Amino acid sequence: MAMLAAKLLMFLFLSQGQHCLAAGLDKCVFLGEEQKNSLYEKGDVVIGGLFPLHYSPVSSLPKYKTKPTPFTYKYFSSRALRWMLTMTFAIKEINHRSDLLPHLKLGFHIRDSCDDIPVSLSAALLLVNGQPDVGTRAESLNRDKGLERNSHYNVSCAAAQTVSPVIIGDAASGVSMALLKTLGSFHIPLVSYFASCSCLSNQKEFPTFMRTMPSDAFQIRALARLVSYFGWTWVGVIGVESDYARFAIQLFLKESVKYGVCASYTHFYPVSLSQQALDELLDVIQMSSSKVIINFSSESEMQGILREVRYRNITSLQWIASEAWATAKSLWEKFGDLLTGTLGFAIRRADVIPAHALEDMSNCKVGQGPFLNRTCADLKNVKPWQLIHYMKRANFSALGEKVNFDENGDPIAYYDLMNWQRRPDGSLHLVKVGFYDASTPDGRSLVINESVIQWPVGKQEQLF
Repeated sequence: MAMLAAKLLMFLFLSQGQHCLAAGLDKCVFLGEEQKNSLYEKGDVVIGGLFPLHYSPVSSLPKYKTKPTPFTYKYFSSRALRWMLTMTFAIKEINHRSDLLPHLKLGFHIRDSCDDIPVSLSAALLLVNGQPDVGTRAESLNRDKGLERNSHYNVSCAAAQTVSPVIIGDAASGVSMALLKTLGSFHIPLVSYFASCSCLSNQKEFPTFMRTMPSDAFQIRALARLVSYFGWTWVGVIGVESDYARFAIQLFLKESVKYGVCASYTHFYPVSLSQQALDELLDVIQMSSSKVIINFSSESEMQGILREVRYRNITSLQWIASEAWATAKSLWEKFGDLLTGTLGFAIRRADVIPAHALEDMSNCKVGQGPFLNRTCADLKNVKPWQLIHYMKRANFSALGEKVNFDENGDPIAYYDLMNWQRRPDGSLHLVKVGFYDASTPDGRSLVINESVIQWPVGKQEQLF
């Protein structure tokens, strides 16, 4: 049986090999459907971007009796749209500046990752390989070669868009981890604007990873100091079943003990919240005497939880938001009455690190470069590994603040403490009521202006 299987595999390999040789070495092979939904602007260096513009798939699993169709998604993320627009705005602003990369134009190639690992991986590979242009150009090439439109061998490599030597993304820690395990093999840098899991600080495992979002290790210290500051020594801690939440809760339980804070309960719930999972979670919350809940999740899971909280008419909860949903205004539209008084830490800045790395690269003097034989990089043909070298040494100022990174590729943490407040007209007002600066001594790292805080039940003392 083993010999028969081996012969079959050899036959398939040889037959496919003849196919490939006949196609020629100058052909790009793109498997799957042609992906048209992207935002692209040409440049000397094209920066890739992945943003979860849609999330929560509603399609059923493929049966493989017919050709699988792309998943459809339930929600659109306005916050992810803002992240995407921030990236495009920053790149366009850099292109208009005379003091930063004056002789180099930056472009961008942005795709929707759908907060889904398979979709994100597919999109990332298109970014780093350069997807063929769609429409007239590709079709013309096909006609010239006498090839069908849907042929796998239908586009010359010359028709590909400029490849991206670096990707800005993704938002979720789990998705970013999956991307790194694939792209890292090719030394392609990934710069996340929102993945905060401390697990990603492991440079031995993820040497090509950097982020503008501080590691959870800093956020956890800030959260432990926050609950201690208000004397909340008995708190509930919940989180979605993910590496992000597991690492975060593990760190919080360890850090909070230093401040005399104990967990009334810890509870993990699945990403896809069934009614049974919701019942189990809400039963735990209702049975506890603690009114303070720290939740490590994204806005999509939070929506399901809040719907059940409203159904059960549970009131007077003090929510402490992880940075993943601390500024998710979309939650306010449906659940503003349940979220008044929420506290959470938000990141102040997110800079386009590759642009500053390219600036340093452009200042390289011939014969004094950091690479083999003291050479410099070619700015019109930047290699990903060359870009990593400069990115890890990035040190610059933005909006009057110094920006640098530690040995793990993590930025020095500075958080704004935000309070969800209801305006007289019922709309949300995110008010800064304090800050946490990880660079200062522990006793002075957290500063809070209690007088401007709006509480969910009127008085903070009622939360004990």
